[in-house]
Amino acid sequence: MASTFSTRLKIELIGDGEQAGSWGTTTNNNLNQSLEQAIAGVLTIATTGTGTTTLTTGNGPQAQADNQARQAALRFTSSEATHTVQYPAVEKLYLLINGSSSCTFTHRLGASGNTITLGPNRTKFVATDGTNWFELEIEPAYVEKTTTYTAVAGDNIFADTSGGAFTITLPSSPSQGDEVSFIDAEGTFDTNNLTVEPGSEKIMANTAGDEMVVDTNNAAFTLVYQDSDFGWRFREK
Repeated sequence: MASTFSTRLKIELIGDGEQAGSWGTTTNNNLNQSLEQAIAGVLTIATTGTGTTTLTTGNGPQAQADNQARQAALRFTSSEATHTVQYPAVEKLYLLINGSSSCTFTHRLGASGNTITLGPNRTKFVATDGTNWFELEIEPAYVEKTTTYTAVAGDNIFADTSGGAFTITLPSSPSQGDEVSFIDAEGTFDTNNLTVEPGSEKIMANTAGDEMVVDTNNAAFTLVYQDSDFGWRFREK
């Protein structure tokens, strides 16, 4: 009986009586390629364009590039604004790293399955049962901004207005529970105000599009999105 391959990691399973005198080589390759990649493999994938990249899933021991989907950690780069990455619909743990400062990646299970997004310079530790994604807790990332910026859900922003006032725009098309946090990095919000722009959404149920001007030195606060009626709300009072 010829070899078969495991569903999740595509490990070669030697058939009865097969590979006489060479099964040891296959076994060693399974260990130092297939299993090591799944446990400790870190692979950078440079995507191009705004379309879809389908991860490779080669059978048996393979170079990392020939079975991208079994790597433990995947780091994506792109110069585009958006890109989609398609995964096989099988159970797996992944550490997903967005190595781009401009691209938001959509991670899709199967041809048309469940998705999650990963904003610029973000990292997520996730699990999938082959149907759904489950985000596992990871330490939040912080970014420092000194000029106009459009925030991404999950941003923790040190806003440095010591060089002049500027505006941070909240994420467009937010989902309930999306959060953005702000910290006055230099204690200069009174002298040089920070303006928070909600786009077409509301802040604290005010008129859609009304900006919020922050003029209190050393202010620190978080806005969380509720819905189209109330918009972005303070998480702390």
